[in-house]
Amino acid sequence: MLLALFVSACEGTIFSSGAGPFGAGGGSPTMTRDAGPVACTPGTAQIPKLLRLSNHEYRTVASDVLGVPLPESLFTRWTPVAQVYGFDTMSETRIDAQGLEEQLATAESLASLVLATPALTAHCPAVLAAQTPACPLKAVYSPMDDFSDTQGRDCWSYLDSSGAQMVFDNANARWRKQVDQGVYLWRSGGHPGGTVDAVRRWVSPVDGALSLSGAFTDGDPTGGDGVTVSILKNGTPVFTQDVAKRGQAPFSLTLNVTRGEQLDFVVNRKGTTAYDSTGFTASMNFRQTPRKQAWTWASCVQPLVTRLASRSFRRPIRAVELADYEALFTTSLQGATTAGFAEPVDEALQTVLQALFLSPNVVFKPEFVPGGLDPSERGFGIASRLSLTLRSSIADEPLWTLAGSGGLSSSEVIRAQATRLLRDNRDRFTHSFGGQWLDFREPAPGMLGPSMQQESHDVFAAVLESNLPAERLLRPGFTLVDGQLGRHYGLPLSGLGPTYRVTTTERGGLLSQGGFLTRTANGSEFRRPIHRGIWVLQRLLCRPLPKLDPATLEEIGNSFNTIDRTLPLPEQMKAHRDTTTRCGGCHNSIDPVGLSLEQYDPQGLWRTTYSNGAPIVTNLELDGRVVRNPTDLSQAVEALPDYRRCVADKLLTFSLNRGPREEEQCVMEELARPKSGATPGLETMTVDALMKALELTEVTP
Repeated sequence: MLLALFVSACEGTIFSSGAGPFGAGGGSPTMTRDAGPVACTPGTAQIPKLLRLSNHEYRTVASDVLGVPLPESLFTRWTPVAQVYGFDTMSETRIDAQGLEEQLATAESLASLVLATPALTAHCPAVLAAQTPACPLKAVYSPMDDFSDTQGRDCWSYLDSSGAQMVFDNANARWRKQVDQGVYLWRSGGHPGGTVDAVRRWVSPVDGALSLSGAFTDGDPTGGDGVTVSILKNGTPVFTQDVAKRGQAPFSLTLNVTRGEQLDFVVNRKGTTAYDSTGFTASMNFRQTPRKQAWTWASCVQPLVTRLASRSFRRPIRAVELADYEALFTTSLQGATTAGFAEPVDEALQTVLQALFLSPNVVFKPEFVPGGLDPSERGFGIASRLSLTLRSSIADEPLWTLAGSGGLSSSEVIRAQATRLLRDNRDRFTHSFGGQWLDFREPAPGMLGPSMQQESHDVFAAVLESNLPAERLLRPGFTLVDGQLGRHYGLPLSGLGPTYRVTTTERGGLLSQGGFLTRTANGSEFRRPIHRGIWVLQRLLCRPLPKLDPATLEEIGNSFNTIDRTLPLPEQMKAHRDTTTRCGGCHNSIDPVGLSLEQYDPQGLWRTTYSNGAPIVTNLELDGRVVRNPTDLSQAVEALPDYRRCVADKLLTFSLNRGPREEEQCVMEELARPKSGATPGLETMTVDALMKALELTEVTP
């Protein structure tokens, strides 16, 4: 199946031929420069790699498909997905033994969850009512192994043909009439009487199927005229045969029985009772009637698989795929029935569901690959692109319905749906995009880590909700904290609820949030401003820093060993810049940023001096602008064109599921600075980026 998916990715097209909602043609734009403004023109489309869902996306997709929350524990042992361009949503295919084992275990848990969720199988026929066994329920019954001195034990009774119960003769370890009349039953046989027969009776504990095999044999070949043996079901013979001298009567029967039905094994004399001792052996395998026997492929499984597969595949299941699942169900059901499972349909359905949840159509993202979808599925591909980007999951019902009706045929409709989807899933987008870009998807270290994570999330979501410009992330003018974090910051407390909004210019911005400040404060005092500076340069200004080669690492080590640690921190860092040739270039950008944040201590608290009483002073420049403190830094970053361009870069990268190419830089310029001259809010900018991503990947023959 995976090979077929790769082949289709190379042969087909993801969108229908001809002009799409974004105009004729397709492919990636190129940037041309002339005397006028920069313009983007179509370039040559490139086929991207087949990407897999991130662990987070898989969990969200599965949770939405099943309609129930899924515990994190199902995914904690999965192979971590590497971040590419800062996001884990665009990792290349990686398959290893451990990863497959963990995914299989998760698929098994998901399949079990389906069977345990009544809402998912509500369309299936009613399940048979549970039965209280009439006697002990066992998988195997044996007249020899079950023989006892108690009537009714293990479903066996010992009678004569008049229906009267025999009594147990301890001395001879056999059953007989109250007044001995020569009719007996013992462990491995019986003897008829002159007027009544010997009857060994088994009662069915519940409804089920009985596979019965064994034989009656002549137990005293010295003489006699033989016996007649019978097996009666509720008094009606299902087997009758004479056993002559030295003869036997083998039997093999399969019987359907209901709860309380009787099976009698009878030994009857012929002319006389002389020499009529008769041996008896039998093996009786019993399988309870499945309560879900009405759950056939047509009545239950096909509708369930069609719904779960279509939603998990993010496009309707194809007829050939459904036929494969039917064949798998049929084969599995036969195997489970033969193996004697109490509920064979559950075993078969588990197998089918595990295969479904491990399908490449679920795990990978063919909607991002030219040819990954049939042209007729184009609307579902667009719906999936919107949904994976904005809600890390499948399309919601309104979008799914619109895709199925062909409604996603114009850019206006697609934009409207993208806007609606973003507003309806603001928290999801904040967690996935904002959390990865700004590093708050996981809690910050320390006891206040969860509170700090929530602050970062809530402020981002609030800026998004109000469609404020991306610059307001740096200086929102407010923050949202719980009481614990509010006390830590020294903010006025509120009784409005567990999380409350505080109007302030001192907190809430990206560079004054405790999560950022504590997460980047690890290491020595010298390293703290370096970590903070690198974070700002890379995440907010998209300025890459060169990798540290061995020569640079050696220079760093030599420099550290010569720095006077008694000097104020700014002077130590200046000495490092001045005494190195390889490090100075980067530190000319890192140090101004990191040192301007030194008024926040490692716990994110405001301070004006170091612990030794030394004042915190710096006057370095970032791109020609002095940044003496966090406020100066926020204003400087906000004013730099690199910031808005970086936001556009992150949004476009996240929407494309790949890094923008060199010829697509003009697209980021347009997102950062629209031709209209207006400064779009973060919500508008997000939708614009997604629409551009769809336009850039519109593929036509």
